[in-house]
Amino acid sequence: MIFHIGFKVKQESKPQISLKTKKVLIVDDFFNFRLTVKNMMRSLGILFIDDAASGEDAVKLMAVRRFDIILCDYNLGPGKNGQQVLEEGKFRGYINSSTIFIMLTAENTTEMIMGAIEYKPDDYLMKPFAREVLVNRIKNIAAKKLNLRDIETAITENDFNRAIHLCDELLTQKPGNISEIMRLKGEVLLKKGAYKEAAEFYDKILLMGNVPWAQLGRGRTDFLLGNYERAKNIFEHIIAQNNKIMTAYDYLAQTLIKMHNPLEAQQVLMNAVKISPRALLRHKNLGSLAYRNEDFTTAETSFKSAVDQGKHSCFKNPSDYTNLAKTLVHCDAPQEGLKVLGNALHEFPDNSDTRLHLSVAESYVYTKMNKTDEARRSLATAQKTAAELDGDIPGNLALDLAEAYLAAGETEKGTALIKSIVESNHDNDEVLDNIRAVFKEMGMAEKGEALIETTRDEIIELNNKGVKLAQDGNIAEAITYFEKAADHLPENKIINANAAHVLMLYMKERGIHEDRLAQAKTYLDRVRKIDESYADFAALLTMYRELSAEE
Repeated sequence: MIFHIGFKVKQESKPQISLKTKKVLIVDDFFNFRLTVKNMMRSLGILFIDDAASGEDAVKLMAVRRFDIILCDYNLGPGKNGQQVLEEGKFRGYINSSTIFIMLTAENTTEMIMGAIEYKPDDYLMKPFAREVLVNRIKNIAAKKLNLRDIETAITENDFNRAIHLCDELLTQKPGNISEIMRLKGEVLLKKGAYKEAAEFYDKILLMGNVPWAQLGRGRTDFLLGNYERAKNIFEHIIAQNNKIMTAYDYLAQTLIKMHNPLEAQQVLMNAVKISPRALLRHKNLGSLAYRNEDFTTAETSFKSAVDQGKHSCFKNPSDYTNLAKTLVHCDAPQEGLKVLGNALHEFPDNSDTRLHLSVAESYVYTKMNKTDEARRSLATAQKTAAELDGDIPGNLALDLAEAYLAAGETEKGTALIKSIVESNHDNDEVLDNIRAVFKEMGMAEKGEALIETTRDEIIELNNKGVKLAQDGNIAEAITYFEKAADHLPENKIINANAAHVLMLYMKERGIHEDRLAQAKTYLDRVRKIDESYADFAALLTMYRELSAEE
């Protein structure tokens, strides 16, 4: 539905779109169909046309060549399907905002449509179709993307002020796609961290009617502002109006977790996977949530779905297998868990990351089977592999390793590792709740809570000392202080954000220094990697961009 929000839409002439110079990729497992579509494209004067008979071949071609138009069948036989080609293309950056991706399909089941829609192709086309229909679709999408090209470029470059300016400029011209431009402006305001402006923007639109994207944006704004009760009501209202808006389920579940209601959050995700059963990441999230809620039956079903659906997905991860193996232990099927870990050996390359995942999980499973010697051998392998990685271990895996230490009776090593996780995530309630769950399972809930509280207080005090130095005007001392803290805590977003902030404050007073500017960028890159949605990140990035322009 196009929503015109009360403006008179300008009846503009469509821009002339020439497709002759476009690079086209056609993906279908039937040779004759590829040939037919190639002939359609050739009749438009397009010279560069490539084709692939499988999803795997398509991704390989996309890795070495940037295509302007990708026409991809959904059902590609064994291997990756069209949805997985689209998700991998976006994940690896082979498909950007200017790429036209059209899903071609003879299948129109709700399951397929819901699965594909979550990764937002530009359009669908049911087979068979006439040349004119395909050409019109491509030209319409190309015209729309041309209209938004400069805005998308500014967003990609994190130049949010310019993106907003471009949106406002286009809106004054009252173009035909006014609704899409406004939706984009809302997204930019959220990315910029301008939540108050975003709230006012969405409220103004909602005064004119129930616009789903504006409702969703308003809910996200409340979520980011910490107004969880209001965000919950909005997401529930969206789902009540249209139960196919899957993003609303994900945000509602996240909101309920923030409200310390994980059981209700689990139920929301269970409802979502019934409607859209091919969303791999949602299955992973549901499995983790159900495991934390000790609903091991649901966790088993979800992790099995994640393993099955992940076989040809770029989101496949050893943790899908290790989570399933650990869940099977709780379902009194530890032997089946070991079998799952054995299967993982064939699915992933033999490297340190895989070995660490599997040896940690093996140690857990053997411990629960009371096979002490096997558990210790697996833990020794995990310890050796962790040392090879030189501390570069993802947070969830580090917690699994700590759990394995605790389960094997190596309490000192386990608690030391968990303390380092808390130091990096002292403000992350979800991580802290996962830590509490580990201590609870080990019968150490009270000791775990004390460790969390003590460590969190230490980090808050450490941060406050640096902030006070800066507030008292001792910026140079604050820089030294936060640099030392950030070296010790490279995964703590608040410490790194403050390290960048004091450096930039110093340069605003004393002038730009190339090395200090580069160091500030390093800290900001860390913050982006840890949590791009961090409330102060956009303001810090703007400050950095202004300083860079003065250099």
